[in-house]
Amino acid sequence: MRTPALAAVAFALVLTACAPDEVVPTEPIALDGVRFEVEALPQGEATCDPAQPFPARVTWEVSDWADPKFDLHLRSSKGQLIARHNTAKGEQRIDAYAREGLWILLMDRNTRLLVAAKPVPALVCPPA
Repeated sequence: MRTPALAAVAFALVLTACAPDEVVPTEPIALDGVRFEVEALPQGEATCDPAQPFPARVTWEVSDWADPKFDLHLRSSKGQLIARHNTAKGEQRIDAYAREGLWILLMDRNTRLLVAAKPVPALVCPPA
């Protein structure tokens, strides 16, 4: 009876050993044929405060990708998964928890390859 439990543990260890290393970007990157943009957005029509968390918009366009299945992660390749898309071109709005310098990563879901990464830029408010 213990054989199935041991097999499950062994399988989990094999999967862990095969998992790619965590990637933590330190500078913007995009593979050839990839357009990746991150834009800071004001908190609301009457509110714009760079000291407070704010929403952001991520857009991407990937050319010549055989099976476009992409995940958006925060901070690192193993960071919080915030969205999944099955299109080579898309847009994702991030709720009001972005801050300047928060890294957004576009990962290929099938291969775990880092496709692109950029930090959230500073929120620029219009003159009052």
